[in-house]
Amino acid sequence: MAKQRTIVGSPLTPALLKELGAFETLPSTPGDFKPDGEWINTYRIWTCHGYRESGNQNVGFLRIERVHDSNQTFKLNVHQEILQTDAMVGAIDATTTCRSDPSASPIRWSLMSQLLGADGEPIPESLCTHGGVPSKWTEGITGDWCLFEAVQRLSPDMQTSLSFDLLEGMGLRKSNHRLSYGGLIPTSLGAGETPLHRFVQFGSGILPTEYWLDTRHRLFVVTSMNKAYILDDRAENSFKQDVERARKSYLKKNAPRK
Repeated sequence: MAKQRTIVGSPLTPALLKELGAFETLPSTPGDFKPDGEWINTYRIWTCHGYRESGNQNVGFLRIERVHDSNQTFKLNVHQEILQTDAMVGAIDATTTCRSDPSASPIRWSLMSQLLGADGEPIPESLCTHGGVPSKWTEGITGDWCLFEAVQRLSPDMQTSLSFDLLEGMGLRKSNHRLSYGGLIPTSLGAGETPLHRFVQFGSGILPTEYWLDTRHRLFVVTSMNKAYILDDRAENSFKQDVERARKSYLKKNAPRK
């Protein structure tokens, strides 16, 4: 008899992610954290296949480092890894210089993406690089990773709203986006309720995206359809263990028969 499966049936929120076992606790925000200072936020990338009982898993991590550059600009160093089929890993490294404006609009950037094989070695033909776009072209535009930074500096006010074009993956421009404040939401995360600020993004070419921040304005969770980015200081080490297990399983399965 097939096991019963229960459809999730509602958009992902921090409370629902907790209920689904996506995390046990969220990290505390350091006392010296400042959204416009220097910091590193690392997120576990988690996906839901639509059912409560099975199919939900961690698939990668995203690390964003904010580095002071000048009074008008700062740099974002991004590293992302996602586990693919056949124990391959898709890796992205990007460096972006951003204006210190509300949307963290990029001035210039460089990006390199590549697949790593089941043996952990880069696949040469998968290498892709781009960047160096003139600053005039970036007026009224921001990047998806830039928004992870920008939302932390926005005022938690119902009048707060940004309009921009989105540069997805720092390569594909999508027009007519808006990011708006959605209120301070009491959220059940275990013992009692935790108030979280909610921002919502709508625009062409993407699914609605929600950004959830604590009262210190540190970005805790980002959700879009079946995907969630969950703040987790251990995400990178946990992912390396997941990849090692996947590689061992793949190599064992595909080892030549004696």
